[in-house]
Amino acid sequence: MIIGREGARATRPARSARWLLAALLLSTGCWSAAGPCAADGAGPHGLVLEVTVNTRPGLGALDPGIRTGAAVVKSYRLVNHGGADLHDVWVRDPGMPGAAIRCPGGRGRVPMLTGLHSLRCTATGVARPGAWIGEVRAVGQLHLVRASVQASARSGYAGVGAALALTETARVTGPDRAQIRYVLVNNGNRPVHGVRVTDPALAPARIVCAGGRPVVAHLAAGARAACTAEVRRAPGTYVSRGRADGSDLLRTLNPRGAPVPPPLLTARASARFTLRAPAPVVPVARRPVRPVAQVQRPRVERPAAAPPLAALLFPPTPPPPGIAAPGIAARGTAVPGIGVPGVLPPAPAVPEGVAPGVAPPEPAVPPAPAKGRSPASPPAAALTPAEAPETAVPPAAVPKEARSQPTLLRRLIREDHTPTSLGILAALFLILLPAAIAAAVFGSRRL
Repeated sequence: MIIGREGARATRPARSARWLLAALLLSTGCWSAAGPCAADGAGPHGLVLEVTVNTRPGLGALDPGIRTGAAVVKSYRLVNHGGADLHDVWVRDPGMPGAAIRCPGGRGRVPMLTGLHSLRCTATGVARPGAWIGEVRAVGQLHLVRASVQASARSGYAGVGAALALTETARVTGPDRAQIRYVLVNNGNRPVHGVRVTDPALAPARIVCAGGRPVVAHLAAGARAACTAEVRRAPGTYVSRGRADGSDLLRTLNPRGAPVPPPLLTARASARFTLRAPAPVVPVARRPVRPVAQVQRPRVERPAAAPPLAALLFPPTPPPPGIAAPGIAARGTAVPGIGVPGVLPPAPAVPEGVAPGVAPPEPAVPPAPAKGRSPASPPAAALTPAEAPETAVPPAAVPKEARSQPTLLRRLIREDHTPTSLGILAALFLILLPAAIAAAVFGSRRL
């Protein structure tokens, strides 16, 4: 029994040595292989990142580029060359701003990347003008050693293409014509070639651009050109619809990496204008011109001029009773046929047989009435003009202009041109005042 137990104890170290030798041989075979095996760790290059843009790897999409506004498709291939699993792997790409990166496990994130396996993430966006180059990064966590593993790769594309724009204005230059102005602008980053301007709505006879032709041969990036057209139409409202066609002669990449031929670049614009008919000419009816002799102008009564100073100092002698002053009618006598005072009545007719300037004979005095008879008034035909009863002119018949108004002149001179007491004092004052001033001046000189 004792011998058997000792033999068993002797065989145990031999078995342990054989297991240790097998483990060493297996480990040596794994490290000598071309790649890491499942039993090793992540290694210094355990995570690898590969990026393509429209199937072009890295920076291959910079030339010929992607047309501005077209689709950009990026593919991110993650490879785990290690035997250990990577957890929480995420991808960041600054060259695709605003684009969402989608992976099999979520949005921009892979929950676990198994060892010795790979997967692919994608992002889709719109090509922007200019070069967009950035460094893509992928980071994962290794739970066995509590460390992070990361990888990076450069990628990008160039957004190329011309952007043609057209604006137009209309200006009326006459009753039946207008001028249309077309302005071309290249808002892209590549030149435009062979831009032709047309207007199907108006079909003008000729559109003139630079060089006198309706075609702009070369329009650089950011440049502009102008074309004009003269239109003649009947009165009315019209709409101009301009169109510009050209090409930038660029071949670009589609999302599958195939070349795309240059498209036709088109720009449109419109403008409205109105041609108004000229106003009709209305003939002016001319009135017949009457001769100067037939034109009757209204008579304007001018106010009487103020009498001179001599008339104030030496008034004329009043006429004897019964004779009115020259140019003034007798008071209370209405001039037949004329309502304006101050105008002399017509002279009485001279009877036949009496020489001019000789007073006519006085009419015979009728005999006195006989006794016993009541005196009767003589017939109207026997009364002389002097004996005719005076007819008082009513105040309403005298115009307002002829009525006497209380003025300063009326206070100095009466209506019969005789000075009043105030007028005499004023005249004396005007005579004595200069004498007093002269005496004072000469007296001061003598002193």
